[in-house]
Amino acid sequence: MKRNWSAGQVYYNMQPTARILLAAAVLLALPAEGLPTGFSVLVQPEQRSVDLTVVSAENADYLDLGALAAALGGRLGWETVGERIEWELDGVRFVFDDLLTFFSAGDGQYQLVAPCRLDAGRFLVPVQVAVEYLPRLLPQRFSYNKLDSRLVDRGAPAQPLSGARPAQPRPPGQPRPPGAAGSGQNYRIRAVVIDPGHGGQDPGTIGRRYKLDEKQIVLDVAALVAKNLKKKSDLEVILTRGRDEFIPLAERGQIANRKGAGLFVSIHVNASSDRQLNGSSTYFLSAAKTDEERATAMLENGALKYEVDERDQGRRDEISLILQDMAQNEYLRESQELSSIIQKEIAKIKGMNDRGLRQANFAVLRGAYMPAALVETAYISNPADEKLLNSTSFRSNLAEAITAGILKYVDQYHRKLIGK
Repeated sequence: MKRNWSAGQVYYNMQPTARILLAAAVLLALPAEGLPTGFSVLVQPEQRSVDLTVVSAENADYLDLGALAAALGGRLGWETVGERIEWELDGVRFVFDDLLTFFSAGDGQYQLVAPCRLDAGRFLVPVQVAVEYLPRLLPQRFSYNKLDSRLVDRGAPAQPLSGARPAQPRPPGQPRPPGAAGSGQNYRIRAVVIDPGHGGQDPGTIGRRYKLDEKQIVLDVAALVAKNLKKKSDLEVILTRGRDEFIPLAERGQIANRKGAGLFVSIHVNASSDRQLNGSSTYFLSAAKTDEERATAMLENGALKYEVDERDQGRRDEISLILQDMAQNEYLRESQELSSIIQKEIAKIKGMNDRGLRQANFAVLRGAYMPAALVETAYISNPADEKLLNSTSFRSNLAEAITAGILKYVDQYHRKLIGK
């Protein structure tokens, strides 16, 4: 097989699992010099060439999406200023997020070899977008000439492939079968997994004043959430642990996968060496943007040290982590929405400082192949928050807010399934 960005029809006819394996192998094996140092677009109807600057960063080559859109046309604008940008071209809506290694086009989600980047006012996307995906998604208009590293724009009316139809939500926990759009009743969320963090030999963080164990606080809150959901909905509710026991991080997501769950919500308390930090935040799985997000991920991923070799597989190699991330990316946008709704509900609790929606690379979320969120309820390292966490009424309020967020997301998701 030749090493190039477009592996041809053989690649696209592969089964999804084989395609992921091939993409991961290419990602690991591609030499740094594999991309062109210059890039141009041949606009055939006018027989003119447009040269674009290739920006090298973090061992990957990028194009400025603004310059690409200026060369090819379409409508480019921010969906979320500074984070998410959309480009409508020939009836296809492309959506790119800063720091994410995938993008969406219509109802399809596509893996990138490197994350998008916001740099000095430019939104950078991997050259792969122009080399591979434009010819793939708009084949009647674009082709890529590998001999002179040039994208050919025929200017013909484009007929997008089926993967670029208007977006519909993907059923959680399972791939979309052909013709599934519109059959919403078959893909309703029927089961939810609630994950109380830590447990057993892993106490989590311990409070200074009340000597509270994080593992017991989150178990109490999770049990209340489960009770509320059973009372207020017909959802099946599964707890990853119902008592003080240790469960490896990877096993928690696998429980959700085996149960065919539609959502995974992990509950924790936060901590910091800065005792002034307080409040709640809700995370989804993605690259951390700030030092605080990285610190929180390190704190929660610290449970890995309690996992014995047979369970943890401390020998997990690089390619298996890539495969996990690629599989979870299928649900990243829904995970972001779920986390956002839960956080908005928690922020309504009186006296609670809203630290907002955040993102980080949590090990516990990597193996859950469905929309997933991690709730940091409060800072046990902060005296005021620790006092709240010691209150049964506050824990009850937390559980009510998390329940409300889950139910709102489920209702919203079901409405999208049936087109309302």
